[in-house]
Amino acid sequence: MKPVHSILSAAPTLSNKRIVQFFINLFILFSIWFVAYALILRPPRILDRPLTNFITNAVVGCFNILSPAAQTITWKEIPGGSGAELVQNGKSVFGIWDVCNGIDLMFIYVGILVLLPYRLKRKIIFSIGGIVAIIIANIIRVTALYFINIYQQSAFYFSHHYVFTILMYILIFYGWLLFIKTTKTNAKSS
Repeated sequence: MKPVHSILSAAPTLSNKRIVQFFINLFILFSIWFVAYALILRPPRILDRPLTNFITNAVVGCFNILSPAAQTITWKEIPGGSGAELVQNGKSVFGIWDVCNGIDLMFIYVGILVLLPYRLKRKIIFSIGGIVAIIIANIIRVTALYFINIYQQSAFYFSHHYVFTILMYILIFYGWLLFIKTTKTNAKSS
């Protein structure tokens, strides 16, 4: 039989090994994603085009619902570019670029879930729910940025680069917290 102190001292080592392995796996997963994205997916806009177009279309819908009918907005893809633009009276008024479509945020959110040691069904449910939440939040973010650009242009830079970036990461952290917290609650009740 092992002495109690040797059992207790082995527990932190096991825990530390799991933490180190988690971060190694995280580094490998993110490295593979960013290389594959940069070399394979981004140049032909395989994921970016439909996602940016969807978000742009939703922003146009939100704007047209929230604004007077006289200010109807449409959109079009930027020719040869990597994004879309909002058009009013035949004139481009606002650009929505692929880099703003939130695909990296979605991957970061799902990537962490994949590496956490929970059931696959739970990971799939939270991944789908989180992606939907990120897309909806991004539509709200871009719509709000458009209105900020129109009515308070001096606040646009700060809102775009700081306020909404922080809010999007808070959403992601909340999703992870909910994923872990709900699991602990379910484990206690069963």
